[in-house]
Amino acid sequence: MKDIKAKKPKIVMVYPDVEFGKNGYKATKEYLKNYNLEFYATSIINLTDIDATSQVLTLKKLDPDYIILHDAVAGLISFYKAAKQYNLRAKVLGSFYVSDEDNIKSTGDAMKDTVAISPIGYWGDDTPGMAEMRKITRKYHPQTKPMIRSYTQGWITSMICAEGLKRAGKNLNPDTLVEAYETFNNFSTGGISGPVSYSKTNHKGGTINKLYKVDVKNQTFIPITDFREPAFKD
Repeated sequence: MKDIKAKKPKIVMVYPDVEFGKNGYKATKEYLKNYNLEFYATSIINLTDIDATSQVLTLKKLDPDYIILHDAVAGLISFYKAAKQYNLRAKVLGSFYVSDEDNIKSTGDAMKDTVAISPIGYWGDDTPGMAEMRKITRKYHPQTKPMIRSYTQGWITSMICAEGLKRAGKNLNPDTLVEAYETFNNFSTGGISGPVSYSKTNHKGGTINKLYKVDVKNQTFIPITDFREPAFKD
């Protein structure tokens, strides 16, 4: 709403009929109220749906301005393939699973106008943490080609684990490790993600994401913002 400056947009949400999808729907519905908005319509595309023709044709008739796509695996790939085939022109705003490089490989330029979020950066991001990750990786594996986000996710998980082990010290057990994690206060990953924080009452780690556009040619995502907190928190 802030960057696009949309005026009373017609917003449709696409999600699967499982808890993952229902929770995303409920949260998004509540956040929209902060902007005096509500869904124009919703559409169910389940995780295993291999053909989303009927859903996409219905969406095309509705002619929404934006589609919030909160789906994964076959569901979102089926959506993009049908959207391209039937020329669905709405802008797509994708959640975490949309911003996976394998989706670009599977759907090609069908994703070209998508903007998606990710709390974890990509191999080519210009940040100190990513530069260090590339340097160390190529030190041990010189022929390494650009790695996908899952590699980065494993890397940052290992960073957090190593820091927790270090803080726990020699008296290491499950309780002291948890206590060590709970001392994280804006722990820096060098821009691989936003700062990481835990407490005794919150083990989420953070709510910070970047917005990314799709680079179809290189089958990756390019940041269009810095890491951001959501405008409204639950």
